[in-house]
Amino acid sequence: MFSQDVIILPGMLGAGCTHVAELLSQKFEWRYVNSERIIRRIVSESGLSFREFQVEVHSGEIDLDKIIRNVLLDEIREGKVIVEGRIAFLILDLDVGVKFFLWSSKSDRARIVSKRRNIPLEKALEQIEESDEDRKSLVWRLYKKDWLDLDLYDMIINTSKWSYEGAAEIIIKAHSYRKR
Repeated sequence: MFSQDVIILPGMLGAGCTHVAELLSQKFEWRYVNSERIIRRIVSESGLSFREFQVEVHSGEIDLDKIIRNVLLDEIREGKVIVEGRIAFLILDLDVGVKFFLWSSKSDRARIVSKRRNIPLEKALEQIEESDEDRKSLVWRLYKKDWLDLDLYDMIINTSKWSYEGAAEIIIKAHSYRKR
């Protein structure tokens, strides 16, 4: 059985999922997991170098999404966890916790990604479009739904209109009122 002490925080690249997850983690004193943390754990446990692991994934020997989902299922069973970013899309089908989608305008996201990655704005826009397409394809492949289908989420927060701190406060309040 899954714990309901779970926050699922998918969103758009540059919309602030990691930052908001960090704020929530501090407030609730919960763990948070994302692609980077999970992949590091999987690679470490595999005994392969990161390069060897990449080769296995690209060859199809390793189904990374399936492995990540299994790790996430363990995390959710344990509870008191925030799942953020791309990997959160892997568990949208579960009736667990609360699901908040973070959205932001393309121009705001490009500015944030450009600054964070120290790349030109045009390159940031390209990366955002690639990420949006990847997330769209992932959700379609898994659920045959549009990743922007509002029925997938309990709430949508526009971080172009709300600060990350404000978004975290909205999530904290909404989480406390969620029907069980």
